Amino acid sequence: MSIIDLIAQINNEIMRESHVKGFMERQVKKLAPGSLVIRRRGNDTYYFSFVYVDGRRKAIALDPDSRYHRQIIRELTERKTITHGLPILRGNIEALRRCMSELKPYNPLNYKYGDLLNKAYYLEDDVCVRDWRKKPDSQNDYFRKGLIHKTKIGKMVRSKSEVLIADSLYDAKLEFKSEAALRLANRTVYPDFEILHPKTHKLIWWEHLGLVGDQEYVCENIEKIIEYGRTGIVPGKNLIITYETQEKPLTHEVINQRLKEFDLI
Repeated sequence: MSIIDLIAQINNEIMRESHVKGFMERQVKKLAPGSLVIRRRGNDTYYFSFVYVDGRRKAIALDPDSRYHRQIIRELTERKTITHGLPILRGNIEALRRCMSELKPYNPLNYKYGDLLNKAYYLEDDVCVRDWRKKPDSQNDYFRKGLIHKTKIGKMVRSKSEVLIADSLYDAKLEFKSEAALRLANRTVYPDFEILHPKTHKLIWWEHLGLVGDQEYVCENIEKIIEYGRTGIVPGKNLIITYETQEKPLTHEVINQRLKEFDLI
Protein backbone atom coordinates (compact mmCIF):
# COMPACT_ATOMS: atom_id res chain seq x y z
CA MET A 1 0.00 0.00 0.00
CA SER A 2 1.38 3.40 -0.96
CA ILE A 3 1.38 6.41 1.36
CA ILE A 4 -1.24 8.03 -0.86
CA ASP A 5 -3.49 4.98 -0.47
CA LEU A 6 -2.82 4.95 3.28
CA ILE A 7 -3.72 8.65 3.63
CA ALA A 8 -6.97 8.01 1.72
CA GLN A 9 -7.75 5.04 3.97
CA ILE A 10 -7.02 7.07 7.12
CA ASN A 11 -9.25 9.86 5.86
CA ASN A 12 -12.06 7.35 5.24
CA GLU A 13 -11.61 5.99 8.77
CA ILE A 14 -11.78 9.52 10.22
CA MET A 15 -15.04 10.11 8.35
CA ARG A 16 -16.44 6.74 9.49
CA GLU A 17 -15.61 7.26 13.16
CA SER A 18 -16.74 10.92 13.04
CA HIS A 19 -20.11 9.78 11.70
CA VAL A 20 -20.59 7.34 14.59
CA LYS A 21 -19.32 9.89 17.13
CA GLY A 22 -21.79 12.49 15.86
CA PHE A 23 -24.66 10.02 16.13
CA MET A 24 -23.68 9.09 19.70
CA GLU A 25 -23.37 12.72 20.78
CA ARG A 26 -26.87 13.44 19.46
CA GLN A 27 -28.33 10.25 20.86
CA VAL A 28 -27.05 10.68 24.42
CA LYS A 29 -29.04 13.92 24.75
CA LYS A 30 -32.28 11.97 24.20
CA LEU A 31 -31.63 9.29 26.82
CA ALA A 32 -32.79 9.05 30.43
CA PRO A 33 -30.38 10.70 32.90
CA GLY A 34 -28.33 8.76 35.41
CA SER A 35 -26.17 5.67 35.35
CA LEU A 36 -27.16 2.02 35.42
CA VAL A 37 -25.88 -0.32 38.12
CA ILE A 38 -26.67 -4.04 38.09
CA ARG A 39 -26.36 -6.15 41.24
CA ARG A 40 -26.60 -9.94 41.35
CA ARG A 41 -27.40 -11.91 44.48
CA GLY A 42 -27.66 -15.63 43.92
CA ASN A 43 -30.07 -16.15 41.05
CA ASP A 44 -31.62 -12.70 41.39
CA THR A 45 -30.65 -9.60 39.44
CA TYR A 46 -31.37 -6.06 40.65
CA TYR A 47 -31.28 -2.90 38.58
CA PHE A 48 -30.66 0.60 39.92
CA SER A 49 -30.50 4.01 38.38
CA PHE A 50 -28.09 6.36 40.14
CA VAL A 51 -28.96 10.03 39.69
CA TYR A 52 -27.91 13.24 41.40
CA VAL A 53 -30.60 15.17 43.26
CA ASP A 54 -29.58 18.45 44.90
CA GLY A 55 -25.95 17.44 44.55
CA ARG A 56 -26.45 14.12 46.29
CA ARG A 57 -26.27 10.70 44.64
CA LYS A 58 -29.51 8.79 44.85
CA ALA A 59 -30.28 5.17 43.93
CA ILE A 60 -33.62 4.38 42.33
CA ALA A 61 -34.65 0.73 42.08
CA LEU A 62 -35.86 -0.38 38.64
CA ASP A 63 -38.33 -3.18 38.11
CA PRO A 64 -37.55 -5.10 34.86
CA ASP A 65 -41.15 -6.37 34.82
CA SER A 66 -42.37 -2.80 34.44
CA ARG A 67 -42.59 -1.63 30.82
CA TYR A 68 -41.62 1.90 31.85
CA HIS A 69 -38.61 0.71 33.84
CA ARG A 70 -37.53 -1.65 31.05
CA GLN A 71 -37.33 1.41 28.76
CA ILE A 72 -35.20 3.24 31.33
CA ILE A 73 -32.91 0.19 31.67
CA ARG A 74 -32.54 0.07 27.89
CA GLU A 75 -31.75 3.79 27.67
CA LEU A 76 -29.27 3.68 30.56
CA THR A 77 -27.56 0.67 28.92
CA GLU A 78 -27.27 2.71 25.74
CA ARG A 79 -25.95 5.69 27.73
CA LYS A 80 -23.34 3.47 29.38
CA THR A 81 -22.22 2.19 25.96
CA ILE A 82 -21.93 5.75 24.64
CA THR A 83 -20.06 6.93 27.74
CA HIS A 84 -17.56 4.11 27.20
CA GLY A 85 -17.24 4.59 23.44
CA LEU A 86 -17.12 8.35 22.94
CA PRO A 87 -13.68 8.94 24.52
CA ILE A 88 -12.25 6.11 22.40
CA LEU A 89 -13.68 7.54 19.18
CA ARG A 90 -12.53 11.07 20.03
CA GLY A 91 -9.04 9.82 20.84
CA ASN A 92 -8.88 7.77 17.63
CA ILE A 93 -9.99 10.69 15.49
CA GLU A 94 -7.44 13.01 17.09
CA ALA A 95 -4.65 10.43 16.65
CA LEU A 96 -5.61 9.78 13.02
CA ARG A 97 -5.62 13.51 12.27
CA ARG A 98 -2.17 13.87 13.82
CA CYS A 99 -1.00 10.95 11.72
CA MET A 100 -2.51 12.52 8.58
CA SER A 101 -0.73 15.81 9.27
CA GLU A 102 2.65 14.08 9.65
CA LEU A 103 2.48 11.65 6.74
CA LYS A 104 4.12 12.80 3.52
CA PRO A 105 4.20 10.82 0.27
CA TYR A 106 7.74 9.86 -0.62
CA ASN A 107 8.54 10.69 -4.21
CA PRO A 108 12.13 10.81 -5.48
CA LEU A 109 10.86 12.86 -8.43
CA ASN A 110 10.18 15.73 -6.03
CA TYR A 111 13.91 16.29 -6.17
CA LYS A 112 14.75 18.51 -9.13
CA TYR A 113 16.81 15.83 -10.84
CA GLY A 114 14.98 12.85 -9.36
CA ASP A 115 14.19 11.32 -12.74
CA LEU A 116 17.89 10.50 -13.07
CA LEU A 117 17.86 8.21 -10.03
CA ASN A 118 17.96 4.43 -10.29
CA LYS A 119 15.65 1.82 -8.79
CA ALA A 120 17.43 1.82 -5.43
CA TYR A 121 15.78 5.12 -4.53
CA TYR A 122 12.25 3.88 -5.17
CA LEU A 123 9.98 2.07 -2.76
CA GLU A 124 9.17 -1.57 -3.36
CA ASP A 125 6.71 -2.02 -6.26
CA ASP A 126 7.21 1.58 -7.40
CA VAL A 127 8.28 2.02 -11.00
CA CYS A 128 11.69 3.54 -11.55
CA VAL A 129 10.82 6.33 -13.97
CA ARG A 130 14.24 6.41 -15.57
CA ASP A 131 14.18 2.71 -16.37
CA TRP A 132 10.54 2.74 -17.46
CA ARG A 133 11.15 5.57 -19.90
CA LYS A 134 13.74 3.40 -21.64
CA LYS A 135 11.18 0.66 -22.25
CA PRO A 136 10.33 0.63 -25.97
CA ASP A 137 6.88 1.23 -27.43
CA SER A 138 5.18 -0.95 -30.02
CA GLN A 139 6.93 -4.24 -29.29
CA ASN A 140 4.05 -6.19 -30.77
CA ASP A 141 5.12 -7.65 -34.12
CA TYR A 142 1.63 -8.91 -34.95
CA PHE A 143 0.17 -7.24 -38.05
CA ARG A 144 2.30 -4.12 -37.91
CA LYS A 145 0.62 -2.96 -41.12
CA GLY A 146 -2.43 -2.38 -38.93
CA LEU A 147 -0.71 0.55 -37.22
CA ILE A 148 -2.20 3.11 -39.59
CA HIS A 149 -3.63 5.81 -37.30
CA LYS A 150 -1.39 8.60 -36.04
CA THR A 151 -1.80 10.34 -32.69
CA LYS A 152 -0.95 13.94 -31.83
CA ILE A 153 2.60 12.99 -30.87
CA GLY A 154 3.15 10.71 -33.83
CA LYS A 155 2.51 7.35 -32.18
CA MET A 156 0.98 4.85 -34.59
CA VAL A 157 -2.01 2.89 -33.27
CA ARG A 158 -4.54 0.48 -34.74
CA SER A 159 -7.85 2.33 -34.52
CA LYS A 160 -9.48 5.74 -34.29
CA SER A 161 -10.61 4.89 -30.77
CA GLU A 162 -7.01 4.26 -29.73
CA VAL A 163 -6.18 7.68 -31.18
CA LEU A 164 -8.85 9.16 -28.87
CA ILE A 165 -7.34 7.40 -25.86
CA ALA A 166 -3.74 8.29 -26.73
CA ASP A 167 -4.57 11.94 -27.37
CA SER A 168 -6.52 12.10 -24.10
CA LEU A 169 -3.55 10.69 -22.21
CA TYR A 170 -1.28 13.21 -23.90
CA ASP A 171 -3.64 16.11 -23.13
CA ALA A 172 -3.68 15.01 -19.49
CA LYS A 173 0.15 15.20 -19.49
CA LEU A 174 0.43 11.50 -18.65
CA GLU A 175 3.40 9.39 -19.67
CA PHE A 176 2.37 6.24 -21.48
CA LYS A 177 3.46 3.58 -23.93
CA SER A 178 1.44 1.74 -26.56
CA GLU A 179 1.67 -2.02 -27.12
CA ALA A 180 4.67 -2.39 -24.80
CA ALA A 181 5.46 -5.99 -23.87
CA LEU A 182 4.02 -7.29 -20.59
CA ARG A 183 4.80 -10.74 -19.26
CA LEU A 184 1.87 -12.54 -17.68
CA ALA A 185 1.98 -15.94 -16.03
CA ASN A 186 1.92 -18.00 -19.23
CA ARG A 187 2.53 -15.60 -22.08
CA THR A 188 3.58 -12.14 -23.16
CA VAL A 189 0.81 -9.72 -24.08
CA TYR A 190 0.83 -6.21 -25.52
CA PRO A 191 -1.74 -4.00 -23.78
CA ASP A 192 -3.06 -1.13 -25.84
CA PHE A 193 -1.59 1.33 -23.34
CA GLU A 194 0.68 1.22 -20.32
CA ILE A 195 0.43 4.36 -18.17
CA LEU A 196 2.76 5.62 -15.46
CA HIS A 197 0.64 6.94 -12.59
CA PRO A 198 2.17 10.34 -11.77
CA LYS A 199 1.34 10.15 -8.05
CA THR A 200 1.87 6.53 -7.03
CA HIS A 201 4.60 5.48 -9.52
CA LYS A 202 2.58 2.37 -10.24
CA LEU A 203 1.65 1.17 -13.72
CA ILE A 204 -1.90 1.10 -15.04
CA TRP A 205 -2.79 -0.83 -18.18
CA TRP A 206 -5.56 0.01 -20.63
CA GLU A 207 -7.26 -2.47 -22.93
CA HIS A 208 -9.82 -1.23 -25.43
CA LEU A 209 -12.18 -3.85 -26.85
CA GLY A 210 -13.28 -2.56 -30.21
CA LEU A 211 -15.13 -5.60 -31.53
CA VAL A 212 -17.47 -6.65 -28.74
CA GLY A 213 -19.99 -7.73 -31.36
CA ASP A 214 -17.61 -10.52 -32.40
CA GLN A 215 -18.14 -13.52 -30.10
CA GLU A 216 -14.75 -15.11 -30.80
CA TYR A 217 -12.97 -11.80 -30.17
CA VAL A 218 -14.83 -11.36 -26.88
CA CYS A 219 -13.97 -14.89 -25.69
CA GLU A 220 -10.28 -14.38 -26.46
CA ASN A 221 -10.21 -11.14 -24.50
CA ILE A 222 -12.10 -12.61 -21.55
CA GLU A 223 -9.40 -15.29 -21.31
CA LYS A 224 -6.73 -12.59 -21.43
CA ILE A 225 -8.45 -10.57 -18.69
CA ILE A 226 -8.63 -13.69 -16.51
CA GLU A 227 -4.90 -14.18 -17.03
CA TYR A 228 -4.31 -10.53 -16.16
CA GLY A 229 -6.08 -11.21 -12.87
CA ARG A 230 -3.80 -14.16 -12.06
CA THR A 231 -0.86 -11.76 -12.42
CA GLY A 232 -2.41 -9.19 -10.06
CA ILE A 233 -3.68 -6.88 -12.80
CA VAL A 234 -7.35 -6.37 -12.00
CA PRO A 235 -10.07 -4.23 -13.57
CA GLY A 236 -10.88 -1.29 -11.33
CA LYS A 237 -7.51 -1.51 -9.59
CA ASN A 238 -4.78 -1.25 -12.20
CA LEU A 239 -6.52 -2.28 -15.40
CA ILE A 240 -8.80 0.00 -17.41
CA ILE A 241 -11.16 -1.67 -19.86
CA THR A 242 -13.22 0.20 -22.42
CA TYR A 243 -15.30 -1.23 -25.24
CA GLU A 244 -17.45 -0.16 -28.14
CA THR A 245 -19.87 -1.40 -30.76
CA GLN A 246 -20.78 0.03 -34.15
CA GLU A 247 -23.89 1.49 -32.56
CA LYS A 248 -22.08 2.86 -29.51
CA PRO A 249 -18.54 4.06 -30.29
CA LEU A 250 -16.03 5.18 -27.68
CA THR A 251 -16.33 8.83 -26.64
CA HIS A 252 -14.17 11.45 -24.90
CA GLU A 253 -16.67 11.46 -22.03
CA VAL A 254 -16.12 7.75 -21.34
CA ILE A 255 -12.34 8.14 -21.56
CA ASN A 256 -12.30 11.08 -19.13
CA GLN A 257 -14.57 9.19 -16.76
CA ARG A 258 -12.09 6.30 -16.67
CA LEU A 259 -9.19 8.70 -16.10
CA LYS A 260 -11.02 10.25 -13.15
CA GLU A 261 -11.88 6.85 -11.69
CA PHE A 262 -8.19 5.97 -11.61
CA ASP A 263 -7.18 9.39 -10.23
CA LEU A 264 -5.20 10.17 -13.37
CA ILE A 265 -6.84 13.57 -13.87
